[in-house]
Amino acid sequence: MKLAARQQDNPNFIKMYHGRLELKVPRKMFKDGTSETVPEEVERFKQTLQARYPWLSKYALDEVIKEAREAMTDHIERSKKAHERAREHLARGRVKAALKVIEDHLVVEPEDAEAWYVAAEVLFKLDRGEDAFRAMSRARELAPRAGKRGR
Repeated sequence: MKLAARQQDNPNFIKMYHGRLELKVPRKMFKDGTSETVPEEVERFKQTLQARYPWLSKYALDEVIKEAREAMTDHIERSKKAHERAREHLARGRVKAALKVIEDHLVVEPEDAEAWYVAAEVLFKLDRGEDAFRAMSRARELAPRAGKRGR
């Protein structure tokens, strides 16, 4: 069953869907900043679901937990800033993916100094030295305005 995680007002839960059933998954079910689950919290959540929705089978409950992990992974990814996602791509050797992320971001946020620094890194890795120096220059130009120190 397809899930859809959405942002919500309550920071203690992640909203997701199991079919048409809207569920609020407690964030304490996950280890800090990850989609790795805490076994005791998973069991507690399953018990709560079983009490509220007695028609859910053991298989369905396991599927809900799997979907909750996916929802948390999605939430974590959506919460990252563009320069963080681009640097992760770089670390994995996906230079063109990093370039796409950073270019798309700079179209929307052209005053983001940190993104320009990452753009320079990416362009250097692509042997586009002249473009990389321009990106670095733009980053340094913007850094004082953004309250950041130059590199």
